[in-house]
Amino acid sequence: MRHLLVVAALLAGAAPAAAQLMPNDQSLVTFNRYIAVRERRVPGFDSPGIPLGSFTLQPTLDANVLYNDNVLATQDDRDGDVIARITPALTANSNWSDSLLSLSAIADIDRYGRLGTENTVNTNLSAYGWHDLSRATRFRSLVRFQSLRESRESQDVFVLTRRPIRFRTLELGVGARHRFANTQVSVDGGVVKSDFDDAVRRSDNVLIDQDFRDSVLKRGRARVEFGQSPAVAYFVQGTYDRRTYRLRARDPLASARESEIVEALGGVRFELPILARGEVGVGYTRGSYRGVQFTPVSGLAIRTQVTFFPTQLTNVTVSAERRVSDTGVPSSGGFATLSGSIRVDHELLRQLVLGASAGFRRDSFNGADRDDERFELGASADYRLNRRLSARLNLSRLDLTSSGTGAFKSFVANRLLFGVGVRP
Repeated sequence: MRHLLVVAALLAGAAPAAAQLMPNDQSLVTFNRYIAVRERRVPGFDSPGIPLGSFTLQPTLDANVLYNDNVLATQDDRDGDVIARITPALTANSNWSDSLLSLSAIADIDRYGRLGTENTVNTNLSAYGWHDLSRATRFRSLVRFQSLRESRESQDVFVLTRRPIRFRTLELGVGARHRFANTQVSVDGGVVKSDFDDAVRRSDNVLIDQDFRDSVLKRGRARVEFGQSPAVAYFVQGTYDRRTYRLRARDPLASARESEIVEALGGVRFELPILARGEVGVGYTRGSYRGVQFTPVSGLAIRTQVTFFPTQLTNVTVSAERRVSDTGVPSSGGFATLSGSIRVDHELLRQLVLGASAGFRRDSFNGADRDDERFELGASADYRLNRRLSARLNLSRLDLTSSGTGAFKSFVANRLLFGVGVRP
């Protein structure tokens, strides 16, 4: 559980434009038949944490050196730099039998060798908990605050600013699930408030107002699972998002971009003896907008991730997704994303895990003649020296092509990272 929560917090920091639903901590199908390469606990290398009363503390410190040959993600005049990235994190998990309280604090501190305007400090504070009212009923809650800088590579970027745009999010969420024999019902609801700071255009120091992006997102999700066996369950799931903007009363643009997005999925979750596990969901999604200049976006919805285990030392994970999201681009109400990826992880040695990945994503913007296509390749090596120290090497390449009369920019960015991690 603690690893799930830490990953969820990190993902929230990596994907600031989208609200994160609470971890789906229980399902009728629990993955326990196979152990993925990156989940495997090697005797003598697992960090036990620090006991403190009824909690276990997990402090970590990652120190990385990163080279990016296109820091500003520009089409021409690419500017590279070396970045020192320090990531301290502290997670405290309770040891109670019928409840969990997980407190997490994570910071990403980037310092650039030459481009000092790119220096950032991103923080992520969260508190997640659940309580079992009975063996069949669980209640959950989440509070999360983030202070972030928008990535130069984000699909929401529409102007090159002197510094990356600063914004904050506050998220509150509650949920519950109840199990009836071979059926489980779960519901979640949440509110996310986003607040963006104004920025200065890099070319002429003109102030770029970002207040039109300040918003409140209300999200609800319901899911019903029907268990065929401990290894197979079928599900139906519905999600509803409604976003309103702070300036809607006096800004026609903000009012026009208010949206409602619905998604209905049906599928199967499984862990089969054919050396595969995962979840496949297919359905329908629709995004509608208040302004008549933004036509509704609808069509196929996909949320799928399947991991194959051809050997005990090799995992292959295939993911696919199609969804509708809101955007920070002022000329667009939102965009439809179609993405897919494949990742291979191989345990070459007990202490050494190698990885390779490839991904594709297409963003089609509503209300603007703009399509973005992203191709990304990556390779990694993770080495565990002992239970306290680890080292990593990552290589990645992003190739983005933006087309149409509303295209913003196309660029290529290559990155190389070397880092070490310290655990107690």
